[in-house]
Amino acid sequence: MSKIIKSGAMVGVAVVVAGCAPLGIGGPAARPSAGPPVTITGQAAPSALVAVLNGDASGSSFSGLVTATARPREDLTVLQAGTPPRSVLSSAAPAPAVVTVAGRPAAPGKGATSYLLAQYASRLKHWRAAVATGRQAEAARTRDALSGWLRGLGLRDRAGRLADPPAPASSLAAESTAAASALAGLEEEAGNVFGRRRVLVLYTSNLVGRPPAGQLAGDTVLVVTPFLPTAAAASAAQADLLAAGAAEAAVVGPEVTRSQLAALVAATLSQGARHDFVSAPVLFANASAALSPKTAAQLTALLPRLRRAGVTAVINGFASATGGAEMNYTLSYRRAAAVAAFFQARAVPATSLIIVGHGAGDPVASGGSSLNRRVTVVVESA
Repeated sequence: MSKIIKSGAMVGVAVVVAGCAPLGIGGPAARPSAGPPVTITGQAAPSALVAVLNGDASGSSFSGLVTATARPREDLTVLQAGTPPRSVLSSAAPAPAVVTVAGRPAAPGKGATSYLLAQYASRLKHWRAAVATGRQAEAARTRDALSGWLRGLGLRDRAGRLADPPAPASSLAAESTAAASALAGLEEEAGNVFGRRRVLVLYTSNLVGRPPAGQLAGDTVLVVTPFLPTAAAASAAQADLLAAGAAEAAVVGPEVTRSQLAALVAATLSQGARHDFVSAPVLFANASAALSPKTAAQLTALLPRLRRAGVTAVINGFASATGGAEMNYTLSYRRAAAVAAFFQARAVPATSLIIVGHGAGDPVASGGSSLNRRVTVVVESA
């Protein structure tokens, strides 16, 4: 827009320019260039959580577990133990939200003036702030979508209507078969996308029965019982599950808290996440579960961390490949139990410790190496 002002014999012309170049100097100014738009979304690989419940008590416990461990792109299947098992629900959590922000400003070319460099620095600062805001928005939208999914499940109400099944239908073997069958259906429907992020949670009234070999192809199996199993019974059940192909197996009783169980489930669903702390391996002599003075010194160094509030330690026992499979399962559990007993004797509460025997699985050296006769302690913070 131009405005002509006359004063006496003198004539002046003022040109007011807003957002364009001065008249007569090449038209509109070029907009600063930028890269392609940036897409912000969370990383969440597909995972599967399958549970077999044996009544309203286990249902109430499991509903809290689902709330504590829910993550985007999680396929959830819940069954009620029975002959045949009954489907309670099957649902998939939403994928992470997607937020798009403008592309990164392009840097000025070689020989740019200090003014252009200052302008670029300002644009870059604002772009970085926009990316940070976008990340916050993506996280908030993902949380809201996940919360909405959980509310829509109505799991607590459904669990309250579950009846206790007959005893044979709530055995370890029966529930394992039901969960493995449901997971196989999920894999077939979705494609083999879950990898090792597959968890079976079995709320069983007894540890009777041995699942057939190959039934649990690489799954993590957590067995929750309403009674406190003996070390021998827990070890035998773990051996059966690992022999059936489970990648990991743990048998826990009522002494395990909800947060501890949630830590075990979440660690597998989000496989690849970093643990708070993993100890150096504690080594054992061949066919022995006795702690040496050297290993006792290693474990003593962990005590300050384990005595902190809200800490859970998963004690993983292993064995070398010498000897039979069942003997190695039992030996690995005894080694883990020996480490747990050491901690308990030094004021670490038993409720903070979870014992898992892996047999000769997950070797770190050749099958018969002494490096495989080990225990590692994984410390998880609440």
